[in-house]
Amino acid sequence: MKKIILIVDDDRLTLSTAQNLLGEMYKVVAVNSGKQAYKYLSRHTPDLILLDINMPEISGFEVMKALQAEPRWCKIPVIFLTADRSSETEVECFRVGACDFISKPFEPQIMMSRIKSTLELDGYRKDLQRRLDEKTREMERVTIQAIMTVANTVDAKDDYTKGHSMRVAAYAELMAQRLGWTDEEIQNIYYVAMLHDVGKIGVPDAVLNKPFRLTDLEFRLIKGHTIMGAEILKDFKMFPNVNVGAKYHHERYDGKGYPEGLKAESIPLVARVIGLVDSYDAMTSNRVYRRRLSDDIVMEELRKGKGSQWDPELVDIFLELIKEGALEQQWMLEEEMASPIFDSEKIYGVAMGSESVLEASTDYLTGVLSKRKGVSEIEASLRVSGGCLMIIDLDHFKRINQIHGHLAGDYALKMTADVLREVCGKDIVCRTGGDEFIYFVEGMRSRDAAVNMVNEILDAFARKQEQVDILKETQLSIGISLSGVDGHEYEELYQRADKALYHVKQNENIRYGFYQGTGLVRTPEQSKNDLETVLNLIRSRENYKGAFQVDYAEFAHIYDFVTRFSRRSKQKTQLLLFTLFSSDGSEVKLERMEIAMQCMEQSICKSLRGVDVGTRYSSSQFLVVLMGTEKENIRVVTDRIVQNYFKLYGGKDITLTFDVADF
Repeated sequence: MKKIILIVDDDRLTLSTAQNLLGEMYKVVAVNSGKQAYKYLSRHTPDLILLDINMPEISGFEVMKALQAEPRWCKIPVIFLTADRSSETEVECFRVGACDFISKPFEPQIMMSRIKSTLELDGYRKDLQRRLDEKTREMERVTIQAIMTVANTVDAKDDYTKGHSMRVAAYAELMAQRLGWTDEEIQNIYYVAMLHDVGKIGVPDAVLNKPFRLTDLEFRLIKGHTIMGAEILKDFKMFPNVNVGAKYHHERYDGKGYPEGLKAESIPLVARVIGLVDSYDAMTSNRVYRRRLSDDIVMEELRKGKGSQWDPELVDIFLELIKEGALEQQWMLEEEMASPIFDSEKIYGVAMGSESVLEASTDYLTGVLSKRKGVSEIEASLRVSGGCLMIIDLDHFKRINQIHGHLAGDYALKMTADVLREVCGKDIVCRTGGDEFIYFVEGMRSRDAAVNMVNEILDAFARKQEQVDILKETQLSIGISLSGVDGHEYEELYQRADKALYHVKQNENIRYGFYQGTGLVRTPEQSKNDLETVLNLIRSRENYKGAFQVDYAEFAHIYDFVTRFSRRSKQKTQLLLFTLFSSDGSEVKLERMEIAMQCMEQSICKSLRGVDVGTRYSSSQFLVVLMGTEKENIRVVTDRIVQNYFKLYGGKDITLTFDVADF
């Protein structure tokens, strides 16, 4: 492609001559005044400007002054055209910023030579600048990744602070924007906030995660993280005040904070901002000793602490951000950005020079879609045909990082992503951050189809476990939601799947589940598995040590009674698990399920003998031990129970099924 040369001269002969000389090698644009030059430059950027000095209205020196003042034009090389051969004019040309000058009338060879040399030198300059910019960006990326790795290492020490440092950084950045700070100041507080808790590296994990009241010594250890953080960061020069944020973010506006008891304006503004948003994140995160607080309670707490714990002006601004919902818009799980430092040119498929990690369509580590891209595609699919959304969590991931290191953890994530890509076909798979993935199947609305897909994923993961040793230390937990049944919008489906995932992870015996108001919805297949699990526990007497982790205290009594009876009587004993299901797969309200449970319990109690034993096994299940009952007689008992249940309950929305096993 030809280089573009803009010629600015009020003499038509000069313009015509220059066009004839340069036309074969360059694309030449000729204008006859400074005003015409400005008009052209407002829409185009030439590679070189040939500029006459003596022109009416606006002289060449005045045009040059305007070029130097405008960021879009100041890098364009300029060669002056002049008939004045005096040394004073030559000196002035170079003083105002010209690269060279050409005397009129033109000597063709000299003119061509000087233009060629100027363009070549400008090309070298641009190439050097590009290389310098690339190296600068690379250094910034490495520094930022190092900061995020440190922040994640700190957050990983506490089970309840995952992503804390990045959320605090995002909130602090938003506050700085509202305060009208410069771009440089905003960037600075972001990274200062990212490292505010770095001193917790020196606090024992047992103290950070202690679920009970801290001793005086333990509290002193916690408070010491501010001093330790300041010491760690005191020689870090890339960002100003980075140690200030770490040292003073626990000072209070009334002077009752630590470590120095600074008061009001004597607390650095950066630390006041970080201290406020740090407290907000603590209140809105699950802690060892409590669940997260609601926004209403948080806002009330902020008002109570206005002027005592926090800067009153900052609190007012922050309350407005909460009311606007700006914090939710600002925060995205930036764990997606935190990773070991890999190849600087390309990190797992994401060209870092062309787009930021937050804007990338592909997750930098695993190669599946990024959260932003994945959610966007899921929302588009939901509008067209609905579907099934699954949240897939890699269990025991933190333990892998702790025992084998973060590189091993990253490898486990990549292998899990490979499994999902293997199964997905045209389905949507994205990583939402940390050890969590979202899997979306467009158009799928059936629970049976969803269960089949989940089993396919679990089977593929089991095969991968045989190939990859590190995966043998983990497993998948999956929460499932269906459009129509669980909602129509992405957020509705995500929340329902997330609730289902929570219940799945509370029970080591199941790998997946749906959620409704009564808790986890069991499938018939899972119900059979539940019964088999209970049966295996009863058979394995030597393995029972009184610590079977379920929420049913009665089970231990049933277990002991059954084992003693079986040994003495040598009679056959049957174990029955009765399970309530929604008849059409729709959500059942908690009140309705509880009524159905009471009816089922009454029908069971009416149908059993005095020697039989029963107890609740879950919010929708009842476990029964039938003493000395032959298998052929079971049907009589179960039919009676089912009939009594439907008579008592009277509705058809919740049905009753059962599974039987011998022991």
